[in-house]
Amino acid sequence: MTRWIWELRRARWRFGTFGWLALLLMMMAAGVAVSEILPMRADLARRTAELSRREAQLVHAPPPAPDVVGRAMTADQRFSVFLHSFHAIAGQHGLSVPQVTYQAVAEDEASLRRYLVEGTFTGSYLQVRTFVADLRLLRGVRIERVALSRTGIDKTQLDARIKCSFLVETSP
Repeated sequence: MTRWIWELRRARWRFGTFGWLALLLMMMAAGVAVSEILPMRADLARRTAELSRREAQLVHAPPPAPDVVGRAMTADQRFSVFLHSFHAIAGQHGLSVPQVTYQAVAEDEASLRRYLVEGTFTGSYLQVRTFVADLRLLRGVRIERVALSRTGIDKTQLDARIKCSFLVETSP
């Protein structure tokens, strides 16, 4: 026991005032790390996991079918829902649609409104095929043209251009 006391007195002499201050600062830094940084790191990990979960729900959200959304909507609102469905289905199959053009076409009957939609994207053959198959399941959609091309015979990515029309009843 006396040996330890002697070593502590000797350490005080060897460290000096600045050595003890440095040791005190290191202990304070360790205390801050334990009390502030570690809980913050755990909180950031929890928030990152929550954000990833919410992002996955947004990416894989089931597309609302334009005929299920509600009958009280106007034709333009139903077309907006269709565009959301179009992009959601593309997102489910890993396709991004960088360019979509659409226009309203006048129909002979006043109770119907037709919209033409053209989209271009790049993806594998399987992605394009499943996207077109799921797009056909939406009511009111008619696929008019699908054009596929690729830059070389050895490439697996296709450049796809889809032209479809969406027919919706207008409110009386």
